Amino acid sequence: MINKLPNAFSIPENIRTDFSKNKSMLVKRSIMSLFGQVKIHKGNSPILLVIPSTDINLLALGITLQNVSNCHLVIVKNMTPKTETKIQRYIAQYNIRGLIGVEEKETNGYEYMYNDHFHPLINYITEKYIDTTVPNTITTEEDYCLKENKPSVKFFINKNDAASFLPVLLSLLKVLPTQIEHNQEPWTAASVSDTFKVSMITPFNRLELTGETKDKWGLNEHDYVFVLNPVSGSFRKCVVYETKKKLAADEVVLSTGVKKDLFGTSAAAEPLLIQKAARFPVHHIQTQSASDVQLNRVIVSKNLMDKLKRTESPYIELMNPHTGASFDFHISQLAHQPGLTDDKTIKLNYIQRQYLDYEQPPDFIPPTVLKDLCQNLNLTETEQLLLNGTYGEGNVLERISYQESLQLKKVLKKAGYYHTFMYPVNHYYKEFKKLSLKKRITNKLLTVFIGNKQLSLKVIRPYTSDETSNIIRLTKSTMTLLGIEEADTVILSYRNKTAKAQVLEMDDLELIKETNIMSSSSMMNISVAVPSTIRTHLGLNNIGKVILVERDMTFLLKKNWNIQFVPIIAVMFTVLSVSIFTTWTRILLLLFFVPLSMYVTLSRVRYSISNKKQNQ
Repeated sequence: MINKLPNAFSIPENIRTDFSKNKSMLVKRSIMSLFGQVKIHKGNSPILLVIPSTDINLLALGITLQNVSNCHLVIVKNMTPKTETKIQRYIAQYNIRGLIGVEEKETNGYEYMYNDHFHPLINYITEKYIDTTVPNTITTEEDYCLKENKPSVKFFINKNDAASFLPVLLSLLKVLPTQIEHNQEPWTAASVSDTFKVSMITPFNRLELTGETKDKWGLNEHDYVFVLNPVSGSFRKCVVYETKKKLAADEVVLSTGVKKDLFGTSAAAEPLLIQKAARFPVHHIQTQSASDVQLNRVIVSKNLMDKLKRTESPYIELMNPHTGASFDFHISQLAHQPGLTDDKTIKLNYIQRQYLDYEQPPDFIPPTVLKDLCQNLNLTETEQLLLNGTYGEGNVLERISYQESLQLKKVLKKAGYYHTFMYPVNHYYKEFKKLSLKKRITNKLLTVFIGNKQLSLKVIRPYTSDETSNIIRLTKSTMTLLGIEEADTVILSYRNKTAKAQVLEMDDLELIKETNIMSSSSMMNISVAVPSTIRTHLGLNNIGKVILVERDMTFLLKKNWNIQFVPIIAVMFTVLSVSIFTTWTRILLLLFFVPLSMYVTLSRVRYSISNKKQNQ
């Protein structure tokens, strides 16, 4: 897994100076002394750069690129079957997701696999940087860097042009992660409006366009798209929203944060390229059997499970395309069920359906989404009137009876509301690193003495008075499940970010309704109210996402020092006051009875979460 956004690195202004310094360093040394047959520079980006050459210019190019982007770099003196095997093992060991090869040739060019779709970007980038397109060829044969199941490209560069290709390759090192899912969707050119601003601040990765442009590009509201500045290589994953603003053809409006990431402080002069994110649609949602519910799995067909695993994505995001609600799950939670052969069917448990606004009729449906639902030809005029009467003109669902809820769900099903998208999630999660021995022992002891407990909860806005604070709100029942009390500390986790916050009780539905759309208090029990400051820190672009809430074991240990103090002192006094024991015997007895005393006195804290299942 990857521990940061691969396009997070910035390109220094003196990049050519760095190239010259690295070249001078190589000239001063003997190339043969630098490495044996293979020299490896490890990185933490998922991209591998392979240079099968001993030319000083290409070596300086590779070292400079590795220093800036922190990609993996492999330098090979002579490419042989043995070295190719070694590179293949390295790719598997470090979960390499994209590859770039650089070979020395008289004529510049590049080669790519027949099924790669990003080569138009290379032409665009090279034309911007070196004022010409580079000849290219298509191949069906894999080699040390061209892989059918990974985005990959092999460059042929004249050694005298190495410095000219620096910005091209740096931009590609940023672009390549957008293709990690091996996305086959086309790239579309778009301009950015300077006249209009986005209608709402949230989500922070908002992209607005007209209904005509949305239909032309084959997009729907809440779709994910990659937005790329092809010159700098910077990109953002954005969420699509329809707007009634009078935009030009192929013109979009971007939120302030997205503009800053793509263009920095300069004006958005360059055209953007937009690509629909890779996804797997599912049109039928079914309930799980009682035996599967406790396992917290997502059940799909065997064929669909194999397709998702071939993306090599550590996580999958399951999204309701009508409301934008979503949650992530690990690829290991995928399971298939004998007899389930339909690739468009998924089985979810109750809480998963609640996260996605599928278990109960949604509290709110955006007007543009409602319009599309009502146009479904399967609906009768009466059913269309029911949907419009319930959600039309921006109405919020009022509290309704169980029978009315069943009727509304039936109509929503006919309208096509109950389908979902599965998005591979590659570049947001931390790389798993083995903890130090001290940290592993500490965590193990805390788990034994205190006990760990985690819950997955849906993010909502807090009370108005909490927005500037460092507190979150949970219901009393949720705090009981976590084994915590008011003012205790919890750890919040979302993808590659964590934060600590104090907890207060959330008990007033009316105060929640001031900042959220929520028709009943039942949703409060699976929700966590998080202020905007903490949401920003966690990288949450919007509410409606699911995060992990975990009780802080270190805090609970410190909080309960008072109940441990007297028993520990009593044990020490008893052992030390008995004169028949030797010094070593006393030390051994203390090492045994002091932890035992702590374990017993902390039993109340530990058994407050006695349920052995630790994840909701």
